[in-house]
Parts: sequence; structure tokens; C-alpha cells
Amino acid sequence: MNKDTLKFRLLELDKMGHNVHFWAIIAITVFIAFIYYDWYGRFEWFWQFSIFEIRNNIIGSLFFIPFLYASLVFWWRGCLIAWSISILAILPRILFFSFNFASLATNIALALVPLTVVIAITLELKWRENQRQISVERERERQLHMAQIFKAQEDERRHIAQELHDSALQDLLAVANRVQSMMSWNGSETNVETKRYLEWIRDALLDISKDVRRISLDLRPSVLDDLGLVPALRWLSDRLNQDGQINAELIINGTHRKLSAEIEVTIFRIVQEALNNVRRHSEASEAVTMLTFSPESLKLTVRDNGKGFFPMQTAHNITIREKVGLIGMQQRVESFGGSFDINSRFGEGTLVSAEIPI
Repeated sequence: MNKDTLKFRLLELDKMGHNVHFWAIIAITVFIAFIYYDWYGRFEWFWQFSIFEIRNNIIGSLFFIPFLYASLVFWWRGCLIAWSISILAILPRILFFSFNFASLATNIALALVPLTVVIAITLELKWRENQRQISVERERERQLHMAQIFKAQEDERRHIAQELHDSALQDLLAVANRVQSMMSWNGSETNVETKRYLEWIRDALLDISKDVRRISLDLRPSVLDDLGLVPALRWLSDRLNQDGQINAELIINGTHRKLSAEIEVTIFRIVQEALNNVRRHSEASEAVTMLTFSPESLKLTVRDNGKGFFPMQTAHNITIREKVGLIGMQQRVESFGGSFDINSRFGEGTLVSAEIPI
């Protein structure tokens, strides 16, 4: 036992010594010992009880009273102290009134039973506590691992988005400009068909450029890095409004403050996935995103008035139906020790909610 452990044990004993229950247990134990060794017979009822104990080899059973008291108040350390005092008090009587070896063994075994039970229960509880600690550590490691995975994904998305914007998109626009220049050349009437093909190539290049720009923004919008979380969420709502079929609204409650980059990316991805689901699957006309800042946590809800889905759909069913994005939301939130929930009823819309401690 090292010095710190010994010091901790001494502090616990000192704390126990200042507890009124400790002295009550001592007083009860001393009083019971006085009863057992009252040779003057001041407790007439005890002589009949004592004969009963001797005949049944249960000498010292009254000491179970302080033992149980100590068990309830101080658990195994109190049990050990109460048992030690009790066994020292009753051992002479056991030796004196045990008329044979079998009687002695039975009395001693009986005295050991309560301590054995407490030790067994204590070991079981400690084992369960160790298993719980192991489970907590594994969950913490899992969350850390998931956070690292999501960070790696975001870094890769940022890299790909940058490459698409700085390289592929610029090259496509350069080719489109070259085709436009070729179309402006003076040529004979026989070049009309060639110009038509050039127009088609130009339009195809511009369409591809739009798709590349959209993919680049979906991968990692620059507004999130440049302006922060709230402008990025407002940009998501504006994009949904531009479709013309869904009225999207963003509501901010509380005092907005800068959060860690990981949390802001997580909130952004949840809203992005939720609004994408609203656009693709919900058949909704309205979608409201609400972000609430509080001193302890950040709360997010995304509500729509769409067709919803049946509440008996489990995460397994959702995965089968290729809605794995919902599972990704949950894993992102849980990686920060937060909570995630989806409430939906058929014909009554869907509510996606998340809360992350900050």
C-alpha cells in the first residue's frame, strides 16, 4: 500500500470517527457485550435466549444487530470494524460454551457467515464497477475514434473541394471560353453546323462547371470556413428556398458565440443532411431550423411538415432503405457526448433534434 492510499484510508477512518452512527454502533456493540457477560443476571429474558443459542450453536447472534447497522451506514469497512469488535467480544463465550469440536466449528462458522456474505457482495459490486469503468473507457475511446474519423473525412472533403474549385472548375471554364472564342471567328456559311456543335460543347461545359461548383460546395462550402456556423446555416436555408417548392427558415435563439471547428462542422452536417432529406423525401412545404445557444449546451432542431414516416421504423430499417445519413448524424453527435433523436409520424412531418454540450 503506497503513501497516498494509506493517507486516503486514514482520512476515511477519521471521517468515520466523526460520524454519529459510528459511535452508535460502538455503543450498541458494547451494550450487547455487557448483556452477554452480565453474570449477575440483571436481564432475566437473556438467560432463556442464551440457552437457545447454546443449544443451536448460534452463540453471539445478537451481534448481528450492530453488524447490519454498520452494513447499511458504512458498507464493507463498517462491517469489518463491527465484525472485528463483535468477534473479539464473543469469542471467549464461544470457547467456553462450545462443549465439543463440532459445536465450536459451527459457532465460529456462523460468526464468519455475515462477513463472508459482505465480502462476496463487495467483490461482486467492485467487479461490476470495474466492468462499468471498462465500458465507459471503451465508449470514450469509440467516441474519440469516431471524432478522428469525422475529422479525417472533413479534411479530405476540404481537400477535394479545393481541388475541384481551383483545378477542374477553372479548366472547364477555360475550355468553355476557348469554345466561345472559336464561335466568334468569321467563317463561311458552311461552318454553321460546326458552330452548332461548338455551342453544344460550350453549353455542356457550362453545365458541367455548375455541377462541379455544386459538388464542391456540398463537399465543403467556403462560407463555413470564412464566415462561421450561422451564415453557413443561413446559406443552406437560402439554397432550399431557391428551389421554389419549400419555404425554409432559420431561427437563432440565445447569444451566438464562436464554437470549436469540430462542433460547428457537426452542426452544419446535421442541418445539411436533414434539409437534403426534406428536399428529397418529405414532400414538405415548410422547413424550420432552430439553433439555441445556452451556457451549457447547443440545441438544434430541424422540423418539416412533410409526409413523415412510421414510428416503428428502426435504425436497421432506415439503413436498409439507404437513409444511412440519419445514422451518420447520430454518430457525429454521440462522438461529442451529445444526444440525438428523430420524431416522426406518418402524415405529421419529422423533427430532428440534437443537443451537444459546449
